Amino acid sequence: MKGQSESDNRVKALSLLGLARRAGLLLIGQDSILRASNSRLFIVRTEDCSQSVLRKIERRLIERGSVCFVINGVSRERLGGSIGANSAQIAALPIESGLAKNLAELLQ
Repeated sequence: MKGQSESDNRVKALSLLGLARRAGLLLIGQDSILRASNSRLFIVRTEDCSQSVLRKIERRLIERGSVCFVINGVSRERLGGSIGANSAQIAALPIESGLAKNLAELLQ
């Protein structure tokens, strides 16, 4: 039953990310996220996110109070498809947003 719950939460999280994109809250890709480095962000990444991207994000954002969650079982293509992009390995939204709080509950 736990596996089903995790799968349901993953689907809900991807749907929330799509909603955040449509609302104009979602930053997609490392360049967009790094440009917002003065903001505290709720960052989500795929299981297959590159180490290079992770190092850049951790160095510039995590130190400033942003948080990063892995969406287990989700590839770049699946995340991209959920947010209207071909492929995406990392995305973020403002940590204070209600959608970020909902995502945190689903991904913990």
